[in-house]
Amino acid sequence: MKKTNFFEGWYFKEQCKELTIAFIPEVSYDEKGNLSGSLQIVLPDRSYYYTYKNPINMNLNRTMFIVMDKNVFTDACIHIDIAEKDLQIKGDIYFDREAGRKFNVMGPLSIFPLPCKHGILAMKQQLSGSLEIDGEVYDFDGGTGYLETDYGKSFPRRYMWSQCNWFGRTDCQIAVAAATIPMGPLNIMGTFACINYKGQRYKFASYKGAEVEKIGEEGFKITQGPYIFEGRRKGGMAVELKSPEMGKMASATREYLVCNVEYRLRKRGEELFHVKSRNGSYEFL
Repeated sequence: MKKTNFFEGWYFKEQCKELTIAFIPEVSYDEKGNLSGSLQIVLPDRSYYYTYKNPINMNLNRTMFIVMDKNVFTDACIHIDIAEKDLQIKGDIYFDREAGRKFNVMGPLSIFPLPCKHGILAMKQQLSGSLEIDGEVYDFDGGTGYLETDYGKSFPRRYMWSQCNWFGRTDCQIAVAAATIPMGPLNIMGTFACINYKGQRYKFASYKGAEVEKIGEEGFKITQGPYIFEGRRKGGMAVELKSPEMGKMASATREYLVCNVEYRLRKRGEELFHVKSRNGSYEFL
């Protein structure tokens, strides 16, 4: 069946000591099923948006393969070659080793026709390679990567998202989100939180009984049974990003690509961990 009013996007976040950068390739099908592509490049203080005709999006032996002009994205590496008036960037980043267990975010909700579905493809990747950006070279050897995907028709009307996998010597990876989900005539607040902490795995999800007590631009609080998971954002610069609406990149959101974050997990009043980082990311709409 021909896809219409549909999008599929991927979020590649790459970090080294000198730079954090995110690449968001996306393919869209309009109301007639015509295919187009776009690429957003996110830096801590600015973002770029480019459109492409005839993008390639396929799976080869379960390997992601996305091509937009000279730019190639796979789950093993990315190749970037952009020469625009406002940005010149070229290089390769390789995902050498993955740490931290993957999570099935949607669970049984994946069978419902929701406007947007989410998947975490890699909680933490060890990087190698380099990028040259406007004449300056950045070495990503020993850096850290993260990879997720969204697909459907439109982003939620209201949501928050936060992610971090750089906590110094502490072995920890966190990805968390909450969003309004239309269920018939009602809008409910759904959520998930995926946590790897020093070999322990914690998962919050609406279908497991998780409830959102609060979300905002500066933090969130989620409960599930005896667990309370809280997060806070401080500082950073919000940059505007395009977001999908009925399969087209016609809406907008804001992201703090690099900001101070802290996360706290408690069980029946006992603190299981409290971690902080200067390399977190946060979105709120």
